[in-house]
Amino acid sequence: MRELFGGAEGKLLPRDEYREDFERRFWRSGRSGFWKLERLQHFEEPGNDSWNAFDEGDWDRSLALLEERGPALRTHYAKIANAGFETSRVRIVEHPLTDYLRWELHLLLARDQLGGHTRILPVREIARFEEKNPLPELVTLGDDVMYEILYDENGRLRGGVLYTGTSPVVRCREFIKRLYEKAEPISTYFTREVESLGPPLRSR
Repeated sequence: MRELFGGAEGKLLPRDEYREDFERRFWRSGRSGFWKLERLQHFEEPGNDSWNAFDEGDWDRSLALLEERGPALRTHYAKIANAGFETSRVRIVEHPLTDYLRWELHLLLARDQLGGHTRILPVREIARFEEKNPLPELVTLGDDVMYEILYDENGRLRGGVLYTGTSPVVRCREFIKRLYEKAEPISTYFTREVESLGPPLRSR
């Protein structure tokens, strides 16, 4: 997939600088919107209270905290709609699901129900693109901003590489869109694959 970058060179942003840059640019995404490709099967999110409860093995509290986030998420997606754009995400999944994914899919379902469009794609569908390396974690904003999000070996955010310029951004966005068109809505995937699962092993 690297050929889609067209040799473009990005700017490495440390974690805090990446977060600030993303927040500033996100609200200017415009009609082309936000598109995300999420590939890794495990992240660590110590700033998230629900993730912290999950990580401590308290599955019931973790889900309760996700439920409590409902009003804030509703406000967030209303603000996005008022800004004139939408968010769309392709979540790659491997089976059996990691404990992290079993938690995250609850969050992504809640986002989807409020306007954060999410579809699920099995890893087999991207095998031909991963003969050398896994697909990168990517976010495009509008027509001329893209980040390759970087994580350490434990799945903690390290920062991102900022790319600007219409050609590489549009090529990568169209790639994510094609995956999205092949993917399954999270609502049906969740009902079939996640809803009947008990707590992750770490929470039993």
